[in-house]
Order: sequence, then structure tokens, then C-alpha cells
Amino acid sequence: MLFHEEREELDSEIYKAYQVLCGIEEEFLIINKNGRLAKVADDIMVKSAEILEKDQNFLSSLQVRIRGLDAEPSPSQIEYVTLPLPPTSLEQAVKEGRKLLTEAAKQLGVKILAQSLHPVQSDPNPICGTHINVSVQKKGGLMTPEEMKIVYNYLWDYLPEIIGISANSYVYRGNWNNIASNRCANSTVLKPNGFALIQIPENRPALIPMRYYGRMRYKLKIGFEEDEFSKKVITNNRGDRLVDITPRGPFTNISDDNDELPSRNRIEVRVVDVQYNTEDLVDLSYLCCVSTLHAIHLQSTGEIIQDPYHTNNVENAIANGTKAVFKRPNGVIESLETSTTRWINETKIYQDYLDIQIKNLPDKKRIIGYPQKELNIEYQTRKIEKLRQQGKTYVVMELVDPRIVTDRRGNRYKITAGTQVRGNLEASYSFSYDDVDGMVTNFKGIRVVNTLVVQNLKIPLVENDRVLRGQSESDSLLNRLFGDVSF
Repeated sequence: MLFHEEREELDSEIYKAYQVLCGIEEEFLIINKNGRLAKVADDIMVKSAEILEKDQNFLSSLQVRIRGLDAEPSPSQIEYVTLPLPPTSLEQAVKEGRKLLTEAAKQLGVKILAQSLHPVQSDPNPICGTHINVSVQKKGGLMTPEEMKIVYNYLWDYLPEIIGISANSYVYRGNWNNIASNRCANSTVLKPNGFALIQIPENRPALIPMRYYGRMRYKLKIGFEEDEFSKKVITNNRGDRLVDITPRGPFTNISDDNDELPSRNRIEVRVVDVQYNTEDLVDLSYLCCVSTLHAIHLQSTGEIIQDPYHTNNVENAIANGTKAVFKRPNGVIESLETSTTRWINETKIYQDYLDIQIKNLPDKKRIIGYPQKELNIEYQTRKIEKLRQQGKTYVVMELVDPRIVTDRRGNRYKITAGTQVRGNLEASYSFSYDDVDGMVTNFKGIRVVNTLVVQNLKIPLVENDRVLRGQSESDSLLNRLFGDVSF
């Protein structure tokens, strides 16, 4: 391995004393037939329950693979969460989790979007991703803090490769902006985490804050039992878990995990963009699984070291995806394809042991590419939309042509040519997209139509309408408070 200092040779089959488990959390956006976000996550929950009540065979199959469906911050988001599974069960779990969501969505007349960002409405939220959780432990045992540190640091070093081969969010705010993972670039919950260290508690009295019957209290710890389970894995002093990769479980300083069972010790990789192709997601999960065994073996022969160019390499992967190149010692530049190929080859023995096969990485995935292509955007009023995107949404306009508008009650009004109207600029969108069995893979085009909202009227705008004055929402608020005769 590139990030390893070998000191001695030991039994190369040490990994056979270990078992691996993996869990997947896959988040999706929900859209309506027009391609806009649909706030129906709770309805999908209800419909999914109805489907399972009627299909006991499907329910029985899901019960041994899927923990459940979870709500996300936005009502247009939903996720399924698998149980911790042996790697051989992952592909079936992913297929069945997705099947439940697409079946429920179909019955509600909506669709599941297999992308991390909506091309227009994610700004940056709502935003989706895939979390891969892996654990490794001796058969019949628990994943120790030292093993958590080893696996975490191994995957931390390879985070640029994971980002690069999974990046699939090229479109942001309606534009193809030459960033492969706009999700990673703009997310507020994928902050970079540090290299892991082991913290051994000091052998002295310590006050430990705790919540007791709804109140914050303390307990006094007088000493500690000096064994491997008294240690904690520390990756940041704040105990943040909303980061790009993190150790999870009670052997960390993450307060949310203090009450979890030690059997929940794991490493959570959070940087994976939503993948349309099931095989691509399964391949990424397999790669994390075999890496746990490789990490155990490497640590027995030496030490896993920190990539000195980690930050630079992560940034390159976020920007360039499969075309990323990485800095290496002695001024060497290495392509993502070369690095990933070596990584997979070094872990081939563990694929055989776990009875799994990585099929698409990296060559096939690079050749096939990603479903999302550069969007064809049609503007009905390009100059007006540009002004709106600049934040100047409060405008005075001169309507060059007469038009008929209808209010919410169906009343019709005629606006004569040359009328000056003050109101708020809005945009409505219609989308064309590729749909495979109820799962949207690729947005092909967007049509943008601007309207001027005046009280309860929406006036459609045309290219020749003139913007006489425009200002931002904040400027408009200040003017309403303090007065501005110019507007």
C-alpha cells in the first residue's frame, strides 16, 4: 500500500480470523412528473407500509436485509437503511430497498431521482448522498478502538479515490459548472475530518457530563480499567459526526454515540454521491469491505501513515471526478485510474475470501461515464432570468405587449401595452429526463419561464419586456422601512 511503512513480515492470512459487516444508507430525492421536487416523503412511508402488508413474501425478504425507511430534513427526501450485512448480501439489499421506494412512488404518481442534487432546486439543499458503514472484528468478538483507528486511517487516505470514482453531481443551480461533485463542494455536513488518534483516559478523577431524566448532570469517574476498550478513537476534538468520514460507536468522542452498544462500532464513509447503477454502489461498498481486512493485515506488519497531500487530493477529486490526478511523494503525479487499479489489485485476495467481485471499477465505470450530461437549457426570457439569478427579484417592468392574465379565482384581466408594473420576479421550470422503471437517471433539458408576481396575479413575461429598475430582497426591505423614492 502507498500509505504504509512495513517493519516486519507476519502471517499473511491473519485476515481469516476476522469477519466483515457492511451497512448502506441511500438517500433519494422525490420528484413529480414535471421534474420538480415533490414533498411526499411521508406519503411514500404510508404507501410502503401498505405494499408490505399486502406482500408478505416481500416483507419477509426485507426484514432480514433492511432496517427501515427514514425521513430526511426535507419532505422531498427519503432514505432506506440496510441492516449490517455480510458483503454477499449487499446487492440484494440495495435492489430491494430501491424496489420498495420506486413501487411506492409509482403508486403515488411520483418518481425517485437517483442523483445527489436537483439540477435547479438544490441550492445547495435539499442534498442527498450515500453512507457506507463498515466494521471488522475477530469472529465472536468486537471491533476494538485500535481496529477502528486502523480501518479509519486506511479509508481516510483513500478518500480522494472514493470521491473521484463516485462523483456524480455535475449540475448545480441549473448550470454545468465543471465541478464533478457539487454535493461535496457545497454540503455543510461533509466537513473534512482529521487523521485518527487513540486517546487513553488519564488515571485521575474526572467529571463526565451526562443527561439524567431530561436534566444535564455529572457522574464522577475515579479511575479506569486499563484495557483496549478504555481507549477512544479521536478524529476531531469537537466530536463532530457530520463530516466526510468518521468513526462511529461508543469508543469515540461523538456524544450521539455514547449510549450505543459496542457491537455498533464502525467506520462511516459519507462522501459517496448517489449512484444510479446498482453495481457501481455495490462495487464501492465491496471496496470498503475488503479495505478493512487489508488494513488489519497492514497494521500487523507496520504502520498506516498519513497522506501528506490529502487535502489537495480531496479537492482535486471533488473538482475532476474520474479525471482527477493526485500528488505523491517526490513530485510524482498519479491518475485516479492508476491509483484505484493498484488499490483493487492489492485487495483481490480479500475479495476471494469474502466471495465478492468488484466488476465496474475503475475501467468499466470510466468508459460508461455518468448518466447526467450537460443540460440543454431553454430560456423564454434570458435577460430577465439572469437578473433574477443575480438576486434582483424586486423590479419595475414595462410590458411591451398587451396580455390577458387570470387570478386564482378565474377572473380575467387585460393589461395594455406600455403598462409599468411593480412586482416580484419568479421562475417556473419544466424538465425532460430519462426514466428507467420509475427511477430518474438523467435530466436532459430545462425550460425556464419567468413571471412577475403582483399580489395574486402571475403575469407571464416575454423577451421584449423591459426591466426599468431592479433590486434585491434585502434592499427592497430597507426601502420599505426607510423609504426610497427612486424605487
